Amino acid sequence: MRIGELASACDCPAETIRYYEKIELLPLPVRSTNGYRIYEDFHRKWLQFILRSRELGFSQTEVRRLTNLAHQKQPACADVHDLLEEHVIHVRKRIRKLKRMERALLRLSAQCHDGTLHECPVIDELMS
Repeated sequence: MRIGELASACDCPAETIRYYEKIELLPLPVRSTNGYRIYEDFHRKWLQFILRSRELGFSQTEVRRLTNLAHQKQPACADVHDLLEEHVIHVRKRIRKLKRMERALLRLSAQCHDGTLHECPVIDELMS
């Protein structure tokens, strides 16, 4: 299949595929005599693997670690589990940070008076 077909099959832009090839997360395809990239089904599977990992919030470094583990003849499930545990800790920290951000935004929003004040207390607070 060509890059457009792969992009369609994985619901991602062709630029994303080229990028993952460039940073060597996705194996390079062979090229036809006219220079077109020719992708096989294993490219689709690896691209799905990468995209799903990214959807779960794994960083590019973590995705690389996962792909390296997956490429091993006998991937160590314990290594994958350790990576997942690290990621869960990171996600929980981000959730706590987002909750703090939400509380701050709600507090700032409560200061708004539907535009009835001449000065904006939110802008004033953000600038102080």
